[in-house]
Amino acid sequence: MKINVSTIILSLAAASSIYAAPVAPAHLEKRGVVLDKLKELFAKAIKSLECGACVAALVGAKDVAFLNKNWVLDAAEGICAEFKIMPKDVCVGLVRTQGPVLVDAVMQASLLSGDGKYICHQVLGACPAQGITSGTLTFPKPKPANAAPPAPNGVLVDVLHLSDWHVDNEYVVGAEGDCDRPLCCRKFVDSPLTPKRPASSWGDYKCDSPVKLGQDLLKFVPNVAQINFTILTGDIPPHDIWLQSKETVVVAEEVAYSTMEAGLSTKVYPTVGNHETGPTNLFPTKATGGDLSWLYNSLADDWSRWLPVDAVNSVKNYGAYTASPAPGLRIISLNTNFCYTLNFYLYGKIKDYDPNGELKWLITQLQAAEDAGERVWIISHVGPSQTDCLQNWSALYYQVVQRYSPHVIAEQFFGHTHYDEFALYYGPGAKNTHNAISTGWIGPSVTPYTDLNPGFRVYKVDSKSWNVFDSQTYIADLDQAANWDATGATPNWHLE
Repeated sequence: MKINVSTIILSLAAASSIYAAPVAPAHLEKRGVVLDKLKELFAKAIKSLECGACVAALVGAKDVAFLNKNWVLDAAEGICAEFKIMPKDVCVGLVRTQGPVLVDAVMQASLLSGDGKYICHQVLGACPAQGITSGTLTFPKPKPANAAPPAPNGVLVDVLHLSDWHVDNEYVVGAEGDCDRPLCCRKFVDSPLTPKRPASSWGDYKCDSPVKLGQDLLKFVPNVAQINFTILTGDIPPHDIWLQSKETVVVAEEVAYSTMEAGLSTKVYPTVGNHETGPTNLFPTKATGGDLSWLYNSLADDWSRWLPVDAVNSVKNYGAYTASPAPGLRIISLNTNFCYTLNFYLYGKIKDYDPNGELKWLITQLQAAEDAGERVWIISHVGPSQTDCLQNWSALYYQVVQRYSPHVIAEQFFGHTHYDEFALYYGPGAKNTHNAISTGWIGPSVTPYTDLNPGFRVYKVDSKSWNVFDSQTYIADLDQAANWDATGATPNWHLE
């Protein structure tokens, strides 16, 4: 027998206020019953990771939200605490900052017409992939016959790739480095007086970067490379995701970009990471409503120290821009938070496959580059090859890469994973060496969060084809940090 669980929740709520012997005001009695039933649905979805249970939880949450949105947040907060997923202050912070946007999106979604399964797959992995529905793009011109990249000239230049800086201005030397929160090496109200793993002055594996770690990295770079220019693939603020706000991220970004300006003699070409906004991950679109102009204006101001005026003005729209670091090369910086699975704004308008028309804008820029005979580097934070980029957006992006590679798009650069990785893009058909058309370079993180040695990359790049001919990753062995403190040494940056 098919049971409408959301109807049961509301029926029980109504019945409790009519028939039950009241021991509290009726609205409080109703709230208690509703929360208990909704928490049951949430618990079943989390424990089972079963598709039907996840969709049922969303349907129940949607129906309850039409009664009172705060009841849904209360239920989520209660589940977080009861399951001991995180400490209470973290549960409260995450639910109260992320929850309202997700609740609004669920209220707009057609949960029983496929949207529910789509959300459950993308956010929780609880349903099978729903298939690609974003269709086929049209392009201004057909791809030229026998399109090929230019021949290299053999003159190589060095390019620095920084990613996931994640500086923590509240890092406390000697604080607990192995705490029960998402981010450690800070003083919390319940921090132990005697830490079991005191944080070194250079960082810890469950913490973000102290300011001095980034400064030392920049000081070391000239020892191994003569940098022509730098790319920065996003994520400046720390992982205090339950505390992030407009005020905290703006300060973190100002400090970090000033540090880079002081430590680098080259121009830096940045892109927008999911942590750049506060609350984290939440980037509204024209279709969803919501205003993020404060962030784009702030980034435009920060980046104006490196970018030309037209690029700065473009950043003010939604964080994307194009600029030329050298004759014949154009960098296109995309805001791929419009494909990020934890950008909950996107789930209220699932069929808005190209939020803000960014892919349409990308095609315009690539077509102009093709017409001008330019080579292009695409930089962004969340890579379309990664599982936390929405499938439909990623499928459209792949079409763009296939149309403009290998003759226009020389390379692609991403961050986000914190790992030293790369991805290969193929033309239509077989995935083999003969059909590989582009490389996506995924840079290691400066932050050691989590359980990683801090790192950066130097690329040896041909100055005509603008293809990468060698990639060198440098790291520091953070497990030696206590010894550096004891001896007055500095990090041992070396080739990985």
